[in-house]
Amino acid sequence: MPSTLATLERELNNPSTPLARRYMVFMLVTIVGSILFLFLLEEYPDYYTHDNPIVIAVEAFLLVAFSVDVLLRIISLSDHSLKNWMFLTFDGLAIVPSAAIVAMAFGWDVHPENVVLLTLLRLFRLLRVLTLLRMSNLLVEVLGTSVLTMVFGVVCVHLGIRVLTQMLQPVFGFDPYQFIQTPVILMSVTAVGSAFGISMAITFGMVNKKREEIGELHRLAMDAVDGFEDDFRHVFSEAMDTDRRNQLFGGYRAKMDAFVIAKVNYEDMKAETTRFLNEIRGVVKGRPSMDVPFHSLLVQRLSAFLTRSQSHFPSAFYTWMRLLANLYFVLVMLAAPGVFGLFIQLLIILVFYGLLMIIEDMDLAIDDGATEFNAKILKV
Repeated sequence: MPSTLATLERELNNPSTPLARRYMVFMLVTIVGSILFLFLLEEYPDYYTHDNPIVIAVEAFLLVAFSVDVLLRIISLSDHSLKNWMFLTFDGLAIVPSAAIVAMAFGWDVHPENVVLLTLLRLFRLLRVLTLLRMSNLLVEVLGTSVLTMVFGVVCVHLGIRVLTQMLQPVFGFDPYQFIQTPVILMSVTAVGSAFGISMAITFGMVNKKREEIGELHRLAMDAVDGFEDDFRHVFSEAMDTDRRNQLFGGYRAKMDAFVIAKVNYEDMKAETTRFLNEIRGVVKGRPSMDVPFHSLLVQRLSAFLTRSQSHFPSAFYTWMRLLANLYFVLVMLAAPGVFGLFIQLLIILVFYGLLMIIEDMDLAIDDGATEFNAKILKV
């Protein structure tokens, strides 16, 4: 029994089986759907009647789905830390509004005014979304690498902010839109959006050029390695036997293959390159005709590739760009209320933040992240 519960907890938090991954995708969609459902209900209050069959059906579905999820997490919980129980408490509170609506449908005496406040608790579901989205590599693995998976967290955050802003008026009697001057907001959205778009276009061009350059430098460096291996096979065959030659060049290629997917760090790769060059130098130093190919070809190409692969924009630049992007998305939310404004905001997030994520990943041209945005490393 304990092993079964441990397996259940592991699959809930780090799904590895197809069933567990489908369950995670189902819960992600359900969580975001519940927040979107809350937004639609507040946007169209005339359709929000507690005896509406559609509303009751949706709330019943959410009640069952989230109750089962919370129950599974409680019975499989092994780490009884305050943090874990806090998240479970938030999940439990988020179920209360759906339970109240279903209870009213069955004739239970739940005061309608309390339901308005209870519906706000459904925003706690967003905390569970953020918990899952912290497992970013897992999300990409389950849903595949795409712009949508890379910006999914930002979309959820701004959807929650929009719903929270919308809930301030009916729950607390505070309407933030009454302080907004629409012409000023529209001018700010245009100015900030133009500056942000131009800066990203310039940055994209720079990192894309560097990405192509790194791919070319890698190819030139490995061509130089191939050339020296061929010389060792035909010219220096007496100086190094076949097994040692295969071990030297094959081992370096394997190390390089691991380096381009970030399995080997720069310091280890630099040390391996130095050892590799020293061993080659020990064989060719008696041939003056090999000095120029060794120093001007092999050494310079390997050094150029390793050095260029480590050049990228400082992390502070991307921190500033992400901050600017999120502030811009809030401006768009204030300038475009309603359902149509929501879809406009989501489209802008997909375009702007998606491009920012692509630029950042392309800048780290040989990391092990979303590899289709990395440098084009040709097969050796």
